[in-house]
Amino acid sequence: MNNNYSIDLNTALRLACLEAGLENAALESAKLAGGYWELELSADEMRYDCFVDAESGEVCGLDFYPVPVEEYPAERQEPAGRKAA
Repeated sequence: MNNNYSIDLNTALRLACLEAGLENAALESAKLAGGYWELELSADEMRYDCFVDAESGEVCGLDFYPVPVEEYPAERQEPAGRKAA
């Protein structure tokens, strides 16, 4: 098996952000497996799972979902017992 792929992590990240329409995203995890970059990103209270072909650069899969409220930073959460207006 050839492990000399033409797409490095930075390029895969850039391609994933372009596909998702993101200008900035935090890279939560990255793994090269089976010829694909498996990237987990977060931005604007959303999480993104993206698969990028490490040879061609094709974005083969993209899924996104909201970050659970329980995982928001403490300064962005409402105090307990307080109702939103």
